[in-house]
Amino acid sequence: MPLYFLIPAFLLSGCPDPTKKYTLDPRDLVSNGLGEQSARTAAPFGDDMVRYLMGQARDEGDTFVLGVDFEPGGFAPKMDTLGDVEALLVIMRDFPNLKIVVEGHTDNAGDPKKNRKLSQWRADWVRQFLLERGVDEKRVEAAGLGDSDPIADNDTQRGREKNRRLVVRVIDFDGKPIRVEMGKPGS
Repeated sequence: MPLYFLIPAFLLSGCPDPTKKYTLDPRDLVSNGLGEQSARTAAPFGDDMVRYLMGQARDEGDTFVLGVDFEPGGFAPKMDTLGDVEALLVIMRDFPNLKIVVEGHTDNAGDPKKNRKLSQWRADWVRQFLLERGVDEKRVEAAGLGDSDPIADNDTQRGREKNRRLVVRVIDFDGKPIRVEMGKPGS
C-alpha cells in the first residue's frame, strides 16, 4: 500500500471531534497541577505579589518581604539569594504602572544611626539593581528605616532575624499587566 494513502488516514484519526463535549478543563491542570504548586512554593514572593496586583486580597496587604540575605554589616546581598530581587524586576517590567518603595529594616543590635544607614544602603542596592536594568527611577523609592518598625521580639535570635528584612511596599498601582502577544514568524 502506498505511503500517500496512510498520511491522510493518520491525520484524520488524530483530529479532535468538534461535537464532543470535553469534561476536562486544561486550565485546571495548569492552575492546580504539581508544577504550579511547586512554583508557588519555590517563589512565594513573586507569586504573592502578582496575585495581589491581579486583585487577590491578602492579610499582609501591600507589603512583601524580599527573601534576601546579607553578610552581617554588609550592604550588598549574597549573590545566591537574589531570586526575589530578580522576580521583582520581572514584575516591574510586566506591570509598567506599578510604583514601589523598598524599605530596609534592621534589628536593634548596635548603634541606631548605623542601623538606619545600613538599612538605607540595602534598600538603595535593590533600587539601583532595578534602575540599572531599565526600571524608571520615578517608579522606585528606597527608605532605610533601621530598627524603627520591628515585626518580632528583638530579645530573641529568631525575632532579630525576622526584623532584619527588606520589604517591598506597593505605593501606587493602577492597571493591568502588559499584554504579551506571540509574534508571527518572520515579524
